[in-house]
Amino acid sequence: MATSLIYTQAFWLSSALQDLSWSTDQQQVHVRLYYQHTGQILLETTLAAIGGTARLWQTRELVERYMRLRGIARLYPLQVQHMEGSSWVHDAAMTVIYCELDMMLPSGGTSQFLEQNFLTSRKAKVLPTDEQVIEQIFFVQPQGTPEAPVLHVTYLDDEGGVAMGDITLQAEYGAAQGNLYVCEFSLATVKQAIQDAVTVIAVTVTVGSRHMEYYRAARRGNVAFRFANAFNVPESAYLSAVINRKTEDGRKIARIAGTLALYDRRPVTSYEVQTAPLSYEQAGWIDQLITSPDVCLIDGTQVIITDGTAECHNDNAELNSAKFTYSELDMRHTVSDMVQHANIFTVPPHSYQFA
Repeated sequence: MATSLIYTQAFWLSSALQDLSWSTDQQQVHVRLYYQHTGQILLETTLAAIGGTARLWQTRELVERYMRLRGIARLYPLQVQHMEGSSWVHDAAMTVIYCELDMMLPSGGTSQFLEQNFLTSRKAKVLPTDEQVIEQIFFVQPQGTPEAPVLHVTYLDDEGGVAMGDITLQAEYGAAQGNLYVCEFSLATVKQAIQDAVTVIAVTVTVGSRHMEYYRAARRGNVAFRFANAFNVPESAYLSAVINRKTEDGRKIARIAGTLALYDRRPVTSYEVQTAPLSYEQAGWIDQLITSPDVCLIDGTQVIITDGTAECHNDNAELNSAKFTYSELDMRHTVSDMVQHANIFTVPPHSYQFA
């Protein structure tokens, strides 16, 4: 009996990735996982065979750690090989999509799931509060080239009436990395394409059988983040929240020549965020923001979430909410809401005061 890999498949969500096993008549099997795209070896080891089977335990943890540390959402092609004599024998090539969530896959498996879903656990999202901010939504096309993304826009025209229009994005509007694609749009580009759109109410993004609803929130968001979600791709979060800013000054006091002096001043500013009531879906999704290893404000300021809790339940008498604290990585506080203008007293509307 020769050595052969027991069943595997072409596409995997990493959360569903099974331990790899080889049937063999040898006492041990030398195996490796080889990432052909970068020419890197994830693992090369010798496995002992028990009862004619050699198993590589914790394959999921091994592959996810490699992908997480390198910010990879799609690992392709991952070559599974074993050695016979002095040569490596090809067993299988797998495409692994990073996913921290145990998903309920359809009967068609991972490929069907990828054909029908974007790389997010949300079914609906809030539109960006800033018209210039670019919204990104990622997806994987298992085979071939995806259909052109289409934006179905609902808006108010200049007469106050509700109207609808479609925008087909140009090919260069999506960037492909292998079979990983990103669809991008902003409210500014939507208004430019639909010239009579005064206020955009909702946008539905479709790519083939994938759908994502974007809606205008009743309240303007108070804070916005971009973070690495459960699929290890960037995702935005626009939250209505109460924000409490706290500054702690870690100064030290020394006695020098009979007088007191301050030294080693280390002011640290943190922000406590208490969200408005969240839907059941939002409360479950916001866990990904709180636990994400890579978080920044929507303007690009890198932050770290130091602690957080999210309450998610289906009790109609209670409201879901989340509370967390974040600090900027740079200890110098960033002032983003105050712009310094030159000649503020001689430029209208202030100049009339000094005429």
